[in-house]
Amino acid sequence: MKKSFFLSALCLMNVALMAEDYELRTLTFEDADAQFAPYTLDYANRTIATWSDLVDDAQYNGTLTYTTGGVYTWCDEGNTLLTHRFTAPYWGGGHAISNFTIPGYSNDHLPANTAWYELQFATLHGGNNGSKNFCVHNGHVDDYNSAYTTYQTIAFADGKARVIDHMYVTNICYTLNSLVHGDGFNPPATDTTTFHIVAIGQDANGNEISRTSFALYLGKDSVVTTWQKWDLSVLGEVVSIGFNLVGSADLYGDWGLNAPAYFAYDDVAVRFDKNETALPNLSTLQGEAGGGLNSQKVLHNSQLLILRDGKTYNMMGQEL
Repeated sequence: MKKSFFLSALCLMNVALMAEDYELRTLTFEDADAQFAPYTLDYANRTIATWSDLVDDAQYNGTLTYTTGGVYTWCDEGNTLLTHRFTAPYWGGGHAISNFTIPGYSNDHLPANTAWYELQFATLHGGNNGSKNFCVHNGHVDDYNSAYTTYQTIAFADGKARVIDHMYVTNICYTLNSLVHGDGFNPPATDTTTFHIVAIGQDANGNEISRTSFALYLGKDSVVTTWQKWDLSVLGEVVSIGFNLVGSADLYGDWGLNAPAYFAYDDVAVRFDKNETALPNLSTLQGEAGGGLNSQKVLHNSQLLILRDGKTYNMMGQEL
């Protein structure tokens, strides 16, 4: 008995020591937590100084997310270093910041002269834990579109692998309406219908190294309408995570997935080694690389690069 107690205590001690090896940094999308240098989305003539500046002026056909060819990009520079970019229009997939809400998802909640596909950025309750801002994922890969579509990802801007501990996720109202009530493309879901988010952990070369899933819909009695915590630590250390939406056979037609391939996420927590040296902060870069408004930031092979005056720099300000 004493030996068993000693071994149990030793295991608990090891777990406690392991827990102390890292700290959690959380991407909240809230303006008070914005730690990035201001930058300009030239195609929209919009200066981005807070997370709310990335919220479009409309949920459909807005300037930020539907100006063809515009590159919508964000990076949690001084905190988690998570970043994402997509090329508009948003119907091709991407992760857009939002603060839109709708109190329900039946057709009674649909404004006059509006279709549900025009309400792509709304949740029932705003952000997680009563917050204002959150992020909306759009995009999926299936047998029909896999030849020309790839996963929408979040990645570490410095290209270093880390453990993403968890995030909070929920359905958006547009998807809920389609699943629960059906629409012109998708019949109402049944007791056997399933709809999942799949998270794919990737290395620096974009190769899959792990995956896990979260159920947004498991029959009529298990529909996610509130924010739920999703453990992503099972993916291990990753440089990026790609997301996909997959459903049961009744959600597919001749042209692939019929259900809207969206979900909202918020409060993404990342494990940082306590012994890690101070992280580079793009807002403090000096000299020619700079972090100013004349610089363009691009994501290449999961590493954030800065383009300025025909030259390329890494996030340390070193010319490549």
